[in-house]
Amino acid sequence: MFFRAFITSGLMSGIYTALVSYLSNGQLPLASSEMYIVLGIFWSMGFLSVIGFIYGRKIKRNFRGETGTIKWFDPSKGYGFLIRDKGGDLFVHLRSVQTQDRRKLKENTRVRYSVENTEKGPQAENIRII
Repeated sequence: MFFRAFITSGLMSGIYTALVSYLSNGQLPLASSEMYIVLGIFWSMGFLSVIGFIYGRKIKRNFRGETGTIKWFDPSKGYGFLIRDKGGDLFVHLRSVQTQDRRKLKENTRVRYSVENTEKGPQAENIRII
């Protein structure tokens, strides 16, 4: 996706630069170095907007999080459950727990997490101790 954003923003910046050059119609003559500056500005704005569009959902999901309490967790088995503050239980897998928190995770520990819908149902992701 990163490559797609790079190519798309490059194409769009070329079109915008050509449009600026065409619309200036000699009133605003741009030297080649100035044209590269305009092209660079349009490319960076386009690249950031395309990256924001592509990764926006993922970034938003990581920033918003829920809180809950670990119901039980067995590191030897690699899974457990937590109780959501909203109500209900969520499955917790060892890979979803931050590496520095894996040994500290035990019963009644307060955690912050995001919810991911998997094929087996909702699951807690990006779990970190608060």
